[in-house]
Amino acid sequence: MSNKLLLPSYYKVIGWISLLVFAALGTAVIFKEFKIPGFQLYTNKNQGLLDFNDYNLTNELALIGVILSLLVIAFSKEKNEDEYISYLRLKSWQWSVLISYLILVVISLCFYGTTFLGVIFYNIFTILIVFIIKFQFSLYQLRREDEYVK
Repeated sequence: MSNKLLLPSYYKVIGWISLLVFAALGTAVIFKEFKIPGFQLYTNKNQGLLDFNDYNLTNELALIGVILSLLVIAFSKEKNEDEYISYLRLKSWQWSVLISYLILVVISLCFYGTTFLGVIFYNIFTILIVFIIKFQFSLYQLRREDEYVK
């Protein structure tokens, strides 16, 4: 069974490398207030709540880079993609959606105001991260069982 939505398997390596780069950039932006020089958005208008007089786009670059990297990792084929791996992929997606929404329920009960918005921001990565972890762990268990059987 061929799945047209999956990328070739070598894209996974590209995704992991770019994830490391953009996650490091995002960490530097959050904790060290790093800004790429010359990556500014300039306007002359003061638009009240949205003031873009001197706005650096480094954090947007890091966010988009992390999201795209996680998507590339999640949607890359395995070297030996078969029906059972497709089944594991489906079960991992189901687990990740379930866990993500359970985390969302807990977050909505425990956090309020601007803290809630900050925590929700990090929750956007939950589905992809949980999927990647669950799917890779399922593949690890499958390979381990195959080695044990032989």
